[in-house]
Amino acid sequence: MADVCAKCGVPVESNIALCPSCGAQVIPPAAPPAAATKKSGALKIVLIVVAAVFGLGILAVGTLGYLGWRALHSGGNNMAMGQSANVSEADLGVSIYPGAVANVNGASRMHFGGMQSVTAMYSTGDPVSAVVSYYQDKMGPSATSSENKGAIVLTESSVVGSMTDSIIVSVKSGQQVGGATGIVIVHMKTDKQ
Repeated sequence: MADVCAKCGVPVESNIALCPSCGAQVIPPAAPPAAATKKSGALKIVLIVVAAVFGLGILAVGTLGYLGWRALHSGGNNMAMGQSANVSEADLGVSIYPGAVANVNGASRMHFGGMQSVTAMYSTGDPVSAVVSYYQDKMGPSATSSENKGAIVLTESSVVGSMTDSIIVSVKSGQQVGGATGIVIVHMKTDKQ
């Protein structure tokens, strides 16, 4: 390969130390610095390690998600929310307030081990006092009443065999859009054992 003399510009062979035209010393072209090559190699290794860690992280999250899904759906455990919960008056254990409008996104049905729970949300234009009076009549004298964060909560519990059966009705003013009275009904059955 021929080099060019830096002083006079005449082509010279790379194995010659002096230019045959002007006698200047021929300096061979500089090789790339070794440090740059080492840095480039180190950067590649770092990027490979980062990609491997990222890939393992995605695999771990996927595995945990799958294991959680399997745990939820094994042994009869299940959960449904919104319209897929398909909650009926019979599921709630108490009648729905007359004229109340269901919030389809506020329904849920869960079964985990020894616990079953059904929840539904409703709203009505009637005042809180009328709704509370209705549920006090429906739940009977064994129902207890309390106030929690501005909501009146009626609770009735009974024991049927080895199960505790609880109905909780929460009534709150202005909970829904437009200031309507909000009603949340929760029916829970828990195994005492």
